[in-house]
Amino acid sequence: MRVRGVRRLSRLEAEDPGEVGGHTVRGRVGSGGMGVVYAVDSPGGQEYLAVKVVHAEHAADPRFRERFAHEARLLSKVNSASVSRFVQADVGAEQPWMVTEYVPGPPLRHHVERFGRIRGGMLLGLAVGTAEALRDVHAAGVVHRDLKPGNVVLSAAGPKILDLGIAHDVEEPDPTKWLRLRRMRRAYRERGLPSPRSLADERTAEHHDRRGTPGWISPEQYRDEPTTQASDVFLWGALLAFAAAAHDPFGRAPAGEMARRVVHEEPDLEYLPPGLERLVRAAMAKDPAARPDSVELLRAALALEGPQGGVRPPQEGVFADGLGPAAVRGVLERHWTRADVRVPRPPRLPRRRARSAAQSSP
Repeated sequence: MRVRGVRRLSRLEAEDPGEVGGHTVRGRVGSGGMGVVYAVDSPGGQEYLAVKVVHAEHAADPRFRERFAHEARLLSKVNSASVSRFVQADVGAEQPWMVTEYVPGPPLRHHVERFGRIRGGMLLGLAVGTAEALRDVHAAGVVHRDLKPGNVVLSAAGPKILDLGIAHDVEEPDPTKWLRLRRMRRAYRERGLPSPRSLADERTAEHHDRRGTPGWISPEQYRDEPTTQASDVFLWGALLAFAAAAHDPFGRAPAGEMARRVVHEEPDLEYLPPGLERLVRAAMAKDPAARPDSVELLRAALALEGPQGGVRPPQEGVFADGLGPAAVRGVLERHWTRADVRVPRPPRLPRRRARSAAQSSP
């Protein structure tokens, strides 16, 4: 089993733009209810960037524009090799757009549903890479809230998390708050992003809603309790359970039944190796206070690798010494070895257009 990405981009449609933000559009990556994602030329010309363009009907809604601007601000705060990198945005455009790193590779759900469960070293790489992403997202003061198989791409270098569309900030009492807020305003201005009406540090973590995908929502959200960084840890565990078993950890059912299962039943942790099963079980505890935080999660995931690069169940109290990028990249270089992912080629031209282009070339 190998991880394979798409070989060609999808063709542009008649209503698609030829350029966005000075970048030439080369093809479609995908589309959804909120907008279309295109692959555009990068300044260096070697690879692509991805640009999300909001649908015109949503662009007319001021509340949607503010949510889109909020997503751009949050992503601009995150610095991680395991999270799609923010490049630039214009949230005041007629149709707001945001440019990010283009990550070639299939979404985790697409790969698993087509090729089956993920095993061995690749599963360890998935655990470590996504734990690093969560650690870095949380270090930026953000709760992702939508960690699910469709938002994790299996790239050639390791897993990468996408989409902070329903993420929110964390309130942290801090004596340096106002100094940090001034720096944040300046950084937003330099990136061409508007400052929010209420600043990030003024937003409270008391978010009581059930936004997300049924079955991929934490128990505390279903209980109308605050959604915190511990909620992301729960979804990290569900992500690993899905990858190992090749089906959702609480199965598929109508939304009400999914809520009951997540709150009252235990997830299916079949095929997880012993050490990873213990970590996933801790991450998916019904009580948020009983879960490890994202730093502990990354430390424990790194500790699953033995001294000779093998995978082993961790001993109690034994953790990896380093949590920096070098430690994570080392694990991925040793274990993320079955990803055959390349930058996709532009879409094929229709035969008539291809013939015309060939005849007009010198």
